[in-house]
Amino acid sequence: MPPVSVELKRTVKSANDIVDVVAEYIPVHPAGKSYKALCPFHNDTHPSLTIDRNYQNYRCWACGARGDVFDFVMNMDKVSFGEALRMLAERAGIELRPEQARPEDQARARLLQVMRWAQEQYQQCLLESPLGVQARQYIGSRKLAGAMVRQFGLGFSPIAGDWLVQLARREQISLELLEQVGLIAPRGEDRGYYDRFRDRVMFPIRDVRGQTVGFGGRILPDSALAARSPKYYNSSDTPLFNKSDLLFGLDLARHPGSAAGVLVVVEGYTDVIMAHQSGIANVVATMGTALSVRHVTQLRRYVPKVILVFDGDSGGATGVDRALELFVSQDVELAIAALPDGLDPCDLLCQPGGPEQFQRLLAAAQDALEFKLNQLLQQQSMHSVDGSRRIVDAILGVMALTPRVPNQAGQVRQELIITRLAHRFGLRQETVWARFGELRQQRSSRQASSSLTAAVSAATAVVPNSSRPRPIERQLLELLLAEPVLVAEAAKAISPSRITHSGLRRLLEELYDLYDRGERPDIDALRVRLLDRPDLAKVAMDFREVGEKISERSEWFQQLLRRFDAEQTEAETRALKEQLSSGAVDQNQARELLRRLQSQLPQRSVAR
Repeated sequence: MPPVSVELKRTVKSANDIVDVVAEYIPVHPAGKSYKALCPFHNDTHPSLTIDRNYQNYRCWACGARGDVFDFVMNMDKVSFGEALRMLAERAGIELRPEQARPEDQARARLLQVMRWAQEQYQQCLLESPLGVQARQYIGSRKLAGAMVRQFGLGFSPIAGDWLVQLARREQISLELLEQVGLIAPRGEDRGYYDRFRDRVMFPIRDVRGQTVGFGGRILPDSALAARSPKYYNSSDTPLFNKSDLLFGLDLARHPGSAAGVLVVVEGYTDVIMAHQSGIANVVATMGTALSVRHVTQLRRYVPKVILVFDGDSGGATGVDRALELFVSQDVELAIAALPDGLDPCDLLCQPGGPEQFQRLLAAAQDALEFKLNQLLQQQSMHSVDGSRRIVDAILGVMALTPRVPNQAGQVRQELIITRLAHRFGLRQETVWARFGELRQQRSSRQASSSLTAAVSAATAVVPNSSRPRPIERQLLELLLAEPVLVAEAAKAISPSRITHSGLRRLLEELYDLYDRGERPDIDALRVRLLDRPDLAKVAMDFREVGEKISERSEWFQQLLRRFDAEQTEAETRALKEQLSSGAVDQNQARELLRRLQSQLPQRSVAR
């Protein structure tokens, strides 16, 4: 946002008493002339945070966190100063002038205002309208309390195809903005708009600041539309909403999660609401997608540990393997808890003693590696050699799927996992590391093959009627593009005329010419040479990426040179045999041909 004046900052700060703001996040208690609280910025066991109303600041005497009301909001909500300023200005009812906000911020604010209006209409329909009778009955059957319904902002969208459209027209709400946020869609041929959500209980999806950015709609079980509509229907991607980035309930769960040091991820909206209703407030849900790296990154902003809860009938191998990948590759303590068969969290929490049982399951959650091991042990016996091998390969196979971890923390975690596997199965760590290396190399080869298939197709498209490049030619270009220093040796040994694929021959000729001119024969210089062939330049980029995944490239290159030599020897031998069998040579020529054939050493000229 544009530079903020000192006067504006002071105005907003003076309108937001720090004690009141802090108290909206965490419990605050008077302590003499100041106030005390458990510090939310570290694992505080006794009140170490002092909030001073006189000086309008806070300080933790244990971890050293300190600052004013802006710093507190920035650290608690993980937002920039500009965002904290807007949040506090909105809290105080101070309207920022247009020149104090960027155009994109103004556009976003208009979309948020429309979403807020729509959420209010849906909620009013659920709580007060005769149209919401069946929806209220459904929510009652799920045993959701009225207080929770209001806290999470639940609503209802009637079955009529233009209910929201008609409301918007009456209240002069922009239909174009409603279309932008994905709540209505055009019928086509200038026939107006229709509601995208029909006969559904509406669950507002809010960002971490509590602003509604999308909706999840649950079709009523006895709806006339149920047979031909999905059970759950989320907002489509909009400037406000992307289901891969958002977690349902995070706005309400992040502070309890920070206090507990852990956030719990379940699968359904009602699971989250029932958990909060049961006093377990550090629970969130994904939007019908698997937990992703982006989700973990978001959760990691608030807690060091995440517990993933699988329903009793959905904790399959795919979900566990995905969790193990995240456990291996991300800097987060990821544990898994499995519910009894046939139960989801909402069902369990509604049972007598359910909240206590749910808490015990969370406390007993196993880290993703241990959970996967136990899952495999139910399928395989570690008392047999083959069973143990299959279990170890299964774990290492999942690890091999993860990208190489560049940071020290990731490498330490990887080493600890290998150590645990070795100890668990009585193996030498060197053996486990070697097997892990084999599996990763196999994965790289499969990836290379997949990438090369696409690259070959592109190369073929560049040159009409060209054949697929031979593997030996393709591998040569991969290595040279990944390791330009090898071009000099290749130029002495392999002539471009040896390359049968015209597209790859052009690449090799350009690399050699760069080398001859004293320029570095790398991808950057090559791309300048290929401005007339952007498709071929793309192939070169793909080949370099594949080559970079090959370890010990110099050794691979020497093997390739030997293969080119053997190929040329074989070709010359075949030609000699054809000459001899043709009878078109005199006695002296035949004697020389026989001598060369017996030695099988080609009389090679300089490569180029």
